[in-house]
Amino acid sequence: RLIQKEGKELFNPAYLFDEGSTVSWVPCGRKLTCSFPGIKMYYGPDSYYGEDVSILEMDGQFDKIEELIYLESHLSNTSSKFYGELTSQMMKNTSFPGSNNGTGLFQTIVGLKVREVYEKITESEVAAV
Repeated sequence: RLIQKEGKELFNPAYLFDEGSTVSWVPCGRKLTCSFPGIKMYYGPDSYYGEDVSILEMDGQFDKIEELIYLESHLSNTSSKFYGELTSQMMKNTSFPGSNNGTGLFQTIVGLKVREVYEKITESEVAAV
């Protein structure tokens, strides 16, 4: 579960399909290889300790991490510099704990977000790795 605070000047929350909507999605089937019960994604607005937030959730794991590219194509505001960067970063660290589930996915998104905020604050650009 990735809890993202709304209304911050230097931060735009990542979202699934349509910003501000509530979306539940099970992408397994013909386009993803997933073990039972599959991957379940959720995105929607919520309140957390009295603050407006966006929630992005993933339950399940990828059997083939390279298929994350399909999921990445449905996410927006991930702060990646190019299409496939999120998947590329996940594939570089396949031996790390959580690399094939939401833990690794959200850690990677947070890393990209930190880079984006750093670039805005310092008015400099960090190369994609």
